[in-house]
Amino acid sequence: MPASRPLRYAYLPLMLLGMGALFAVASRAVRASLPAGSAEFLLLAWILAFVLALPAALLLLGVAAALRRLRGDVATVPCTGVNVP
Repeated sequence: MPASRPLRYAYLPLMLLGMGALFAVASRAVRASLPAGSAEFLLLAWILAFVLALPAALLLLGVAAALRRLRGDVATVPCTGVNVP
């Protein structure tokens, strides 16, 4: 087994743990911003939407690509070196 394969298997659980920790910190920040007012809350919510949603989307896209690869979908355009009819 190549050295990169165990690293790939360890990546998802580690990133999920990191996202969980980030979510815990974000929830505390939201709770702290609620008494400050609605403007501060909306600014923080906008920032957290990018801080939490973009890494989560990257993880989900990576998982979706891995599942597609495991399912065996073939590309519409084959790799180089293959004759296209």
